[in-house]
Amino acid sequence: MTVIHGAPAVCQVQHQGDPFGLPGFSPPRLPVAGLSAPAPGHARLPVPEQLQLDAGALAALPPLLEVVRRRQAELNPRALRLLRRLEDAARQARALGAAVEAVLAALGAEPRGPRLEPTSASAAGVFPAKVLGLRVCGLYSEWVSRTEADLSQLVPGGPA
Repeated sequence: MTVIHGAPAVCQVQHQGDPFGLPGFSPPRLPVAGLSAPAPGHARLPVPEQLQLDAGALAALPPLLEVVRRRQAELNPRALRLLRRLEDAARQARALGAAVEAVLAALGAEPRGPRLEPTSASAAGVFPAKVLGLRVCGLYSEWVSRTEADLSQLVPGGPA
């Protein structure tokens, strides 16, 4: 399976200035309304349940990434590569989500619940906005990796 961009590739922390690019800097892990990281027990769930959670997360990511892209356009208007990567990440999340939905339909799995749109993904101030952007990019990377691992279980000879 092709690996999609990870958080550092999507967010390009060099555009964020200090302290983001400094060695050892560890930004606070802000909660993101409407989305959390995959739960530690995710891999122990039945595959259809894993894929339902993946589909929900992938549906929540594009609007969050769009908020981050708009804020980054304000903060770093000349960082065209960064803005393109955020657009690409949102597009890839939508495409992967659609693929997961198709797999769920093929498995005859119950559709997941209604899509939960993020209630608020904005952060007041420059530093919190940058931290939120980094967090959203990290969640994107975690959910794409988790989804790829979950889908690989369906491939003959893949992990059981």
